[in-house]
Amino acid sequence: MKVVVFLVINFFSFLINAQVLIGIDSAIASALRTNPKIQLSQLEVKQKKALIRGSYNLENPSIGIEAPYGNKFEINVQQNFQNPLIYVQQSKLGKQNILLSEENQQLTKWQLIRDVRTVYLNLQYAEILVKQLSNQDSIFHNIFLSSARLYEAGDLGLLEKVSAETKSKEIENTLLNAKADLKNAQLQLQLIAGLKALNYNADEVIRKSNTKLPNGLEFDSAAIKKSALLSYYEQNTKVQKQNLYLQKTKLLPGLSFGYLNQVGEEQPVNFHLRYGITLPLWFWTYSSEIKVAKYQYKMSQSQYAIAQNAYSSKYAEILNDIGKNTSNLNYYEKEGIKQAELIKKTAKRSYDAGEISIVIYLYSLNEGFEIEQRYNEAIKNFNQAIIELNYLIGQ
Repeated sequence: MKVVVFLVINFFSFLINAQVLIGIDSAIASALRTNPKIQLSQLEVKQKKALIRGSYNLENPSIGIEAPYGNKFEINVQQNFQNPLIYVQQSKLGKQNILLSEENQQLTKWQLIRDVRTVYLNLQYAEILVKQLSNQDSIFHNIFLSSARLYEAGDLGLLEKVSAETKSKEIENTLLNAKADLKNAQLQLQLIAGLKALNYNADEVIRKSNTKLPNGLEFDSAAIKKSALLSYYEQNTKVQKQNLYLQKTKLLPGLSFGYLNQVGEEQPVNFHLRYGITLPLWFWTYSSEIKVAKYQYKMSQSQYAIAQNAYSSKYAEILNDIGKNTSNLNYYEKEGIKQAELIKKTAKRSYDAGEISIVIYLYSLNEGFEIEQRYNEAIKNFNQAIIELNYLIGQ
């Protein structure tokens, strides 16, 4: 019975701590399906489509009782209509607002994809860092145990023993922090992608992105046309321009139509009709709305220009970052990683042969491990710049 209980406990413990692999494409697909930001942008599109049905909104009819000749009361109906061009402009404005909400939906989509890629990259980096530090911790801990035995035997000085112990504790603490960062990265991925479990791991280790870069890392003016951010601001100017047309159209006279059953007994037809026009005499009201619409249109143009400048600046900054990180990666791939391996191997061989002290051995090993960590950090920085670039050009 105890064996059964033990197996059951271990089984459930395994399920709780089991790691689930997930790819970047799966994470993005899950986020696009479940993230509230996407759902909100979709509802906004539906809302704008529902609002366009009210573009041809009519005023409520006026219904009253009238007795022109004093002998009996009859119902009269009065209906006012805006100028037909106003309904046309309202419909056009509604369509432009739908396009704006669709642009916002695309912008939200690309922002979410960028954020998921960033979170996934942080997860990959956290995983490789924990793996490297675990290996480093094992090596330095064994060195510390060996130094403690040698010290007890009188074959090693106190300084060497304390140095080994200090370095081992330092790496142990760094590893604990790295594991905490890994848990946080897993949590962030779970939240942004709408995943059910926490213990998700990347299905591949961090490596340099193979995204095709712009020729010569130069500014690509055609990329502006692909930018969801700039498309949104450009569409916003069209919305405000159409709104200005609408406000100006409201200065046009409207129409009025009325109907009454009762007329004089001498008249052959027992009803009469009324026709007329409505005049926008209170012009200051319309003038104020037109001025507001003009300012909104000019503001949207300024916002678009600001967005273009910010886009160009960010684009140039990212290309510069890609260039710097490319140089870093080229160094590590051609020389740095080979030097790190050579340093660690040479240090171990020299220490085993008694040619260097344990302090020098610790320093040399630490230098080799730090080169490897800086290499992975360079990959992370390069890939992050690629993520930002892909966001700007809509890829």
